[in-house]
Amino acid sequence: MTPKSSIKQTRRRHTAVRTGCYTCKIRRVKCDEVRPACARCTSTGRKCDGYPSELEKVRKLGEQGVLQTHFNCQPFTNTDERMSFEYFRRHTISQLFGYFDTSSFWGQMILQICYEEPVVRYAAISLSDLHRSFADSVNHSTQWTNQRQRSALVHYACAISHMKALLQCRIRSMDAFVVACILLSSIEIFQGRYEAADVHLRGAFRVSGMAEGTDRRVYPWNGSDTLSMPHHPMRGVLMRLLFQCDLFTNGSSAPRAYSTLEQCFTAATPDQLTSVSQARDSLFSQIDMFFQMINRIAVTEVTTTPEVTPTEVGDRRKTIMTRVQSENMLRQMQSEGVFRLERWDRAYQMFLSQCARGFSSSERQAAMEVELYRDALRILLRTEPSKGELACDELEHEFHLLLSKLQSVVDGATPTGPTADAQPVFTLEMGIVPLLYFIAKDCRNYATRHAALAMLATSRRREGTWDGTAVYRVAQRCVAIEEAGRLKGEMTARGIPQHHRVLGVEVQIDLLHRKAMLVLHRLGRSQQEEIQW
Repeated sequence: MTPKSSIKQTRRRHTAVRTGCYTCKIRRVKCDEVRPACARCTSTGRKCDGYPSELEKVRKLGEQGVLQTHFNCQPFTNTDERMSFEYFRRHTISQLFGYFDTSSFWGQMILQICYEEPVVRYAAISLSDLHRSFADSVNHSTQWTNQRQRSALVHYACAISHMKALLQCRIRSMDAFVVACILLSSIEIFQGRYEAADVHLRGAFRVSGMAEGTDRRVYPWNGSDTLSMPHHPMRGVLMRLLFQCDLFTNGSSAPRAYSTLEQCFTAATPDQLTSVSQARDSLFSQIDMFFQMINRIAVTEVTTTPEVTPTEVGDRRKTIMTRVQSENMLRQMQSEGVFRLERWDRAYQMFLSQCARGFSSSERQAAMEVELYRDALRILLRTEPSKGELACDELEHEFHLLLSKLQSVVDGATPTGPTADAQPVFTLEMGIVPLLYFIAKDCRNYATRHAALAMLATSRRREGTWDGTAVYRVAQRCVAIEEAGRLKGEMTARGIPQHHRVLGVEVQIDLLHRKAMLVLHRLGRSQQEEIQW
């Protein structure tokens, strides 16, 4: 018999605990995972430091290279759902954030949440069906269009039902809630229902507390999600989508509870930039602030006009001619805007000098798009307020340079996903379409605006609220009206007399039925018409 003393004592093996609160992990004890504070900590008088957010968990998995990319088929009720989700995984998610999701981190995070949250999964399937329908229409294949549009509506209804249930109980993950709001708003945007998308986006800010000063406890919220919401990485996406919707909607249609959110968004410019995405977010904050200030000045003028009733204050048809009357305020706003943009550009140029050599092809393309919007903002800030619609006439050269850079971006574009070369662009981010519209409508130089129109005509792109085909038809109509009055032989901007110019356009786009209702405002008169394509 072996003596007892000769038996080697070994410690029982334990599996490292990967879940639980921060405090229990540090103490290396089993956490009971009670939320918002675990009983293991509170029962011993310790402070429970909460739990990692879903975003943090997914980021760590991505860094370790073990992020789940293949999913169990059990969540899907039939083959069609499974195929739609596979299309979302292979095609939609790779394009959704354009060239800025260079690491595919956001795509993987959303796929992970799809597997865990029904609202996100159903929204993803709905968005996938809309994407497939759009791709079919661009490729002139309409065999499955109606079926896919019906499927999109059915799954959107399922997603809304699960969202209501989510809001009636504790939100388990604020990251999942934010992603759900982004996907639901995307579904509305890609169908041309911008007011409904606007409500989803503002709700995301309101409930999550991303906007500084808002009440994050409008709905019960799981306080263990410790990520600082005002600095949430998805905040920039939400802000840009909200900005796009605001351009296409009447400001008076927003629910009153959400109408004060704009004051929460600041255009603070960091002295140092660390990524192209950060540069883009900071620049778009400035663009957003520029349009907010213009609208605020216009509304201030409108409210002092005796014939305007209180219900018409948010109606943009009443604000078109007020900007010239606010010349001093606009000049001050432009001066401040130029200062902020110069500060941003200094930080951006420093960032490029340090990091540009190591850019991937996607990062180079993303940087080019950022620079396009920088140049467009410079044009806006250089216009002379007192000249109204004539203000852009002195900037023909700047418009021509912007168009040349746009052409370079299009010529050098690379696919945003493994099979994107065969797919039309389908993204939430603003790209070349808004800029081409800006040039075609506001640059009255004959050659420049018609070159922009030609590029729009061939753009197989849906960029957030900007559908390439619809925007081309709107721009084409505006250009046709103005060119009908061009002075013979005068091809510069001076060739369009002021009384022939389109001062403003209101658009209601019906993407499902491929038509749009336009209200075209000209000096002293307005006209309404419908266009189809």
